[in-house]
Amino acid sequence: MQLSKPHDVIIAPVVARVDARYAVGRVLLPICAAIMALHVVAVAVRILLRPGGVLADVLSLLNAAQERSLASWWTSALLVTCCLVAVAVARLAGADSGTGRAGRSWMVLAVIFALLSIDEVVSLHERGAKWTSGVFETGSLLGRLGWTIPAAAALVLSLLFLVPAFRAIPARSRALILAGLATSIAGALGLEVVNVLLTDAGARYLWRHLAMAVEEAAEMVGVVIVLLGVLTAVRVRRSDRRLTVAYEDDN
Repeated sequence: MQLSKPHDVIIAPVVARVDARYAVGRVLLPICAAIMALHVVAVAVRILLRPGGVLADVLSLLNAAQERSLASWWTSALLVTCCLVAVAVARLAGADSGTGRAGRSWMVLAVIFALLSIDEVVSLHERGAKWTSGVFETGSLLGRLGWTIPAAAALVLSLLFLVPAFRAIPARSRALILAGLATSIAGALGLEVVNVLLTDAGARYLWRHLAMAVEEAAEMVGVVIVLLGVLTAVRVRRSDRRLTVAYEDDN
């Protein structure tokens, strides 16, 4: 019997691609769900017990419908994270691409995320309600829409910067960020309008509260989707106990 000649076996180093999006999503989305669960508990306790003092302050903090609540601070923290990651992506894009267009586009998005985070904390959009009441009659439908009118105008104006920026970033990142922004905007503007219409129709507080709860949940989930979109532009590879981070450009 003839034995076959042995062949040299070349063992190549194992290179694994690390997709942080799934790990981030598995952590952040349950936190969003927990914050909304605390919101439901806070509202239920307030309705049933009508407490005062320190407990009332704690319940107000957990009530997502209140300004400067736990939900608003969490959303602001997520937007700050989006801003910081976008700045890092901008530097990677500037280093990896031949032109600085991609890097500048990511910096534009970082500025937008930073402004949205500031608005979430200090409630700049609520000041727009005063402008609306000064322009339209208070009892009219447009007057009751409050801050949604100047917010919609600011959104349209921001397209002058967002459209060129989105054209320069990778397609997968663009799709996720647009989906996240659409979710947040639909929650913030769309459900705010729904809440006004429910109030005009004399709907029970339960339905109006449900609309507010969905509004806050949509804002949080939308920002998480935006963060996942920003992370999609980062390619992380692990090889021989080393991590390599680079810009993921699928255009």
